[in-house]
Amino acid sequence: MDTPKKRDRGRMVLIGVLALSLMGNALTLGAVLKLRAVRTELIGPTAAAPVFPRAERRALRAALSARADDLRPRLRALVDARADVVRAGLARPFDRAAVDTAMDGFRTELDATVVLLQTVIGDSLQAQAGQDVPPGD
Repeated sequence: MDTPKKRDRGRMVLIGVLALSLMGNALTLGAVLKLRAVRTELIGPTAAAPVFPRAERRALRAALSARADDLRPRLRALVDARADVVRAGLARPFDRAAVDTAMDGFRTELDATVVLLQTVIGDSLQAQAGQDVPPGD
């Protein structure tokens, strides 16, 4: 049978865990609010960008998931190109030409990724509008 001291310790531990949890939630909420404020400060009133209605967002997520085999290599190449930029930027002695070359490579990968995303998003929105999407797009 638990003694009163053991029960009190258990309650104190529970209260401590709850207090830590609440503090973590408060810190997270504060960070989110701070990021929103910074975003609004940098971008201005357009920071609260319009979003698609829920049904379209759901369809877009499904379309992105359906094209994951095409998107994954593009995203991987983008991550690798970003890593090249970081490596070139941290190399000593600093070589501006190497950084510029790495950034050009990153931009090339970014453009290719955006082109693919544009196709996926456009096809999904076209299908949502009730129009046929040509095969092979």
